[in-house]
Amino acid sequence: MPDSSSDVSPPRSAGLWRLAGTVVTVVALVAGIGGMGYIWSIEPDWGRGMQIVVTYGIVLLMLFVALLWVTLFSRFRWRSIAAAFALLLLAAVAGAASVREVEFGGDMQMILHYRWEPTQEELIRRHRQAVTESGNEGSSGVSVGLPTAEDAPAYRGAYRDGVIVGPPLKQDWVSDPPRELWRQPCGGGYASFSVLGGLLVTIEQRGGSEAVVCYDAATGHERWTHEYSASFAEPLGGTGPRATPTIDDGTVFSFGALGDLVALDLVTGDVRWAKDLLPEGWPVVQWGMCSSPLVVGDQVIAEAGGPNGDGLVSLHRDTGEMLWQRPGVDRLSEPEAKNRAGYSSPLLATIDGVEQVLIFDGEGIRSHAPESGEQLWFHPFRSGEGVSVAQPIVFEDGRIFLSMSYGIGCRMIRVSRQDGQWQEPVSLWDEPNLNMKCKFTSPVLHDGFIYGLDEGILVCLDPETGKRMWKGGREGTRGRFYHGQILLTNGQILGFTERGDLVLVEATPDAYQELAHLSVLNTRKVWNPHILSRGIAYVRSHEEMVALDLNAK
Repeated sequence: MPDSSSDVSPPRSAGLWRLAGTVVTVVALVAGIGGMGYIWSIEPDWGRGMQIVVTYGIVLLMLFVALLWVTLFSRFRWRSIAAAFALLLLAAVAGAASVREVEFGGDMQMILHYRWEPTQEELIRRHRQAVTESGNEGSSGVSVGLPTAEDAPAYRGAYRDGVIVGPPLKQDWVSDPPRELWRQPCGGGYASFSVLGGLLVTIEQRGGSEAVVCYDAATGHERWTHEYSASFAEPLGGTGPRATPTIDDGTVFSFGALGDLVALDLVTGDVRWAKDLLPEGWPVVQWGMCSSPLVVGDQVIAEAGGPNGDGLVSLHRDTGEMLWQRPGVDRLSEPEAKNRAGYSSPLLATIDGVEQVLIFDGEGIRSHAPESGEQLWFHPFRSGEGVSVAQPIVFEDGRIFLSMSYGIGCRMIRVSRQDGQWQEPVSLWDEPNLNMKCKFTSPVLHDGFIYGLDEGILVCLDPETGKRMWKGGREGTRGRFYHGQILLTNGQILGFTERGDLVLVEATPDAYQELAHLSVLNTRKVWNPHILSRGIAYVRSHEEMVALDLNAK
């Protein structure tokens, strides 16, 4: 009897099963593509980072659906499927093995570093060796002198407001580009520079140590380095110290990511005193200690609290002796509310004729009397993550502008006294106001208008109403700074983008007017604030540092 087994058709149910699976797969893939299109067509309150995270998730789901179809519904033989999966697994293992480190940008985009690339420590070692062999490592005597209006001895300038006094800057960077003075590798971390005279100070991660480094501002050569054992690392934020050192009266005050506060001689780097400001067993906040020390008279003040309370401390600037520590419980709101540490830095302000230290921490903004640390007033303004980064803007009439990301937005409050007693601050705008959500950057004030980055795009805000005058970046990359930084000088905004570009913008409420643009660092991640002194821009990332002469000739 003839063998007719080869002519037997597969069961009808199997064909229907494959058809149904294929239809469902196609629908799921189309839905995924449509979902990504929708996500990128809107402006989510949490910014571009939310779009990227959701896109990651959709792509992974689509890949899973496609693999499920190949496994269950395709007509491929099992042997072919197994071979394909083995090749995919081998490729994935090889790709993962080639990656030395994965870091994330401000919008959660992945940045890969491969094993064949030199490490940062290797680059620094090669650079220092080359400088030594050239015979140029020695720096001539640098005149420090008294601070002038054009120095920037603290975070974001002398008054921490991002306003820089200095000469006019070049306006045409195409035919007359800024002159590069020097460029070299540096250690990790996200601090900025402080500048006094011919000296440049920052803090870096070098191997397992934090290093406070003083550079010659004219040449970039190291004058001295003070290292101590400390290494903070966080999977999303990265490795290294965050807080910009402060220079005051011949002393450098530097605060490390794990709570180490050191006082160093500005000229020699000799240690005057050192303190660990976190109590034994006290946890570091999620993204590391970020507070830049504030010097007020004989005091140096830092936000040294952990995630559960206590922390704004005052030490004697000459001895390191503890003078006061702020109360651990907020007396003006809920009895059990803790002073959770945030990521901004204390600043000195005068409100209604009273000098006070303000700190925007993880729970809100509060005021302290400088001489005693007594809390004068408090206003709650928080996100679930407690990420308060942007420095407040204090107006002469007692108004204070606050902003944060993570879908919270911005707020204008008014602080006042009655019969000598501080009143509970009141909010002046309708809420929520999502017109400026500052994530990593701090805004600036010019001629009655606020300029800041709303999830990476430059915005001009009317402080009277809280409404936007304009928002840049709608066309291409113009106005998009990603999660960069801005300074104000001579009525112009000097921005440094997260992608390593310097941008010059006219500070006017009329419209976004970009004047000049220059690529400086070839990178996708710059979280370090830049600084400007005497027309020289000092910029750095966690990998490289550059000095550029922007002076108009």
